[in-house]
Amino acid sequence: MLSIKADFDAAERLLSDLGRKQLPFATAMALNDTAAAVKEAEEREVESAFERPTPFTKRAFYVRRARKASLVATVGAKPVQAAYLKMQVSGGVRRPRGRALVVPAGARLNKYGNLPKGGLGRIKKRKGAFVASRNSGKAAHLPAGVYVRSGRGGRGPLKMQISFEPRASYRAAYKFGPVAMSAGSRTFPSAFTEALRRAIRTAK
Repeated sequence: MLSIKADFDAAERLLSDLGRKQLPFATAMALNDTAAAVKEAEEREVESAFERPTPFTKRAFYVRRARKASLVATVGAKPVQAAYLKMQVSGGVRRPRGRALVVPAGARLNKYGNLPKGGLGRIKKRKGAFVASRNSGKAAHLPAGVYVRSGRGGRGPLKMQISFEPRASYRAAYKFGPVAMSAGSRTFPSAFTEALRRAIRTAK
């Protein structure tokens, strides 16, 4: 959680009665402007940290706005994206929900470097394709995955298309916290000053 502190007591002593009345409103506006800046910074970091991120990943972040009665603005990642982004933030080992992780080995990928939706099923239907596992009889000696035979008629050498892995290791590559802290600390002071001026100027 990003925490920005300011000496509001000292600021309030310098304000007129009108300014003091507008202080919560101005603070809420400044927090919301700061949250928007943090969100934009995180989206830029996604472009920098990941090679060809998908639009779904780039749309990961949301802002929950502050109000006069609740001076907290939140920038977070939506649940689905957060589930895989957290490994990129802290590193660690991901294990499959089912039997194995599906990892492209020789399969054709989409423009984002991922296996297309439905790609595994289409590969399995190709002529000469088969699944190798510990229980696959003659193919049990092969690393677990989906294979096809290359060449015309599916009579050439075997080529792995999909690898079935028991785990995947990640190193920390996405600097979510430092990016948020830098953008927030840089934005809030000027955002607060401008918000207070605007609030006083437009007060009824």
